[in-house]
Amino acid sequence: MELIVPDSLADITVKQYRDLSNIDLAQDTTEWMTQSISILCNIDAEIVAKLTINELDRIGKVINKLTDSDQNNQELQKKIEYKGKRYGFHPNLSKLTVGEFADLETYCNGGYFDNLNEIIGILYRPIVNEGGEFYTIEDYDAVVLDNYWDDLKMDVVLGATNFFLSIAETLTTDLVNYSKAGQEQT
Repeated sequence: MELIVPDSLADITVKQYRDLSNIDLAQDTTEWMTQSISILCNIDAEIVAKLTINELDRIGKVINKLTDSDQNNQELQKKIEYKGKRYGFHPNLSKLTVGEFADLETYCNGGYFDNLNEIIGILYRPIVNEGGEFYTIEDYDAVVLDNYWDDLKMDVVLGATNFFLSIAETLTTDLVNYSKAGQEQT
């Protein structure tokens, strides 16, 4: 039997990543690895149980590379093709509407993995006009499409998340510096 083992985040879907996040980390290493291989290679746990220890170890080394911080430092993909449509990352986060911001905050606080579809749906929306690097996306309508993004690859998601978090960190730092400057003036 030949197994296809993912060796990059571009090989893992949102659903697989969510399923991985639900594995109990308190389990012994072999059980954790068995469940991880089952999820990532799309095979039944009974088949994984038939692997030799050497095979399990070899596959485990490939899978462990996926958790390497270098793998998680993905670039933002501003435009993507998904399910036959072109989607664009929100082109100007400083112009998020109150609804977009409130929903992002709610979904992020409610559990990143549990609300990943909703978060992606806010950050990536269908492109309505495009010219070179510039594009506009559909207005936000707060409609949640359950499991719609389950097949999106995690390199896209983590690139968007990293970008969004770095912007939030920059804004927080700027706010603190602005507040300190204001205090010094008074």
